[in-house]
Amino acid sequence: MKRKNTNPRVATRSRALTATALLTCVAVLTAIQSVPAGGPAPGHSKAFGSSLAEWQELFWRWAFGQADLPTDPNGNAVAGNVVLMPLPDAPGDGTPGAIDVTLDAGQAFVLPLWNILGTSYDDGTPTDPALDPSVFQTLDISLRIDGVTVVDGDNVMDYYTAFSFDPEIPLPPEWSPYQAIVWLQGVGVVHPPLSAGKGGQHTITLDVKNTIPITDGMGNDFVFEFHNTWNVTVAPGANH
Repeated sequence: MKRKNTNPRVATRSRALTATALLTCVAVLTAIQSVPAGGPAPGHSKAFGSSLAEWQELFWRWAFGQADLPTDPNGNAVAGNVVLMPLPDAPGDGTPGAIDVTLDAGQAFVLPLWNILGTSYDDGTPTDPALDPSVFQTLDISLRIDGVTVVDGDNVMDYYTAFSFDPEIPLPPEWSPYQAIVWLQGVGVVHPPLSAGKGGQHTITLDVKNTIPITDGMGNDFVFEFHNTWNVTVAPGANH
């Protein structure tokens, strides 16, 4: 089953891991390229100094309290001039979620879309095995910014990453038998700054679910479905 998010820091920072699945029963870089104008950099490239995998790792270390980052005047966690985009509070069962976000002009952002985090256990249960990439290849996914499709089923694997956390991210004792987050497989984007013109209003929508159920060691199947909206205001004249 999907573990309920009971870590206060995760609840406030990652808003119940929205747009992302923390699956605790799964059973839970290369070429340097410039960011394409108006769109996110592919996962195999570097954007704003780091690869997508490195940005994803920073996001989750921050979400679980292992990375202390400054906040900008809008309350967003930032690494340099890149915002770790806050996530709507949605449970992953298809219930829509929405959040209002203010960015300063010139700020890029990191946005996880659908991630699976594998865990180790303190009761002798084997560490979660990696998922077959077909789970991600067959995602029913649509990320749209101002009505323009950015990620869909045709290019989703351009934004796929998989890596192990080194060191692992420890989980609080009250989450026993779940001991630590050890790996990530997922889809996400690092997006260049949005325009501050015409009022600086933008809408980001994400619709995503897995079409291949994820099965845990007890034979339980899981589908994680999100319908999330970010209402983004880009403030002009920021000192960035």
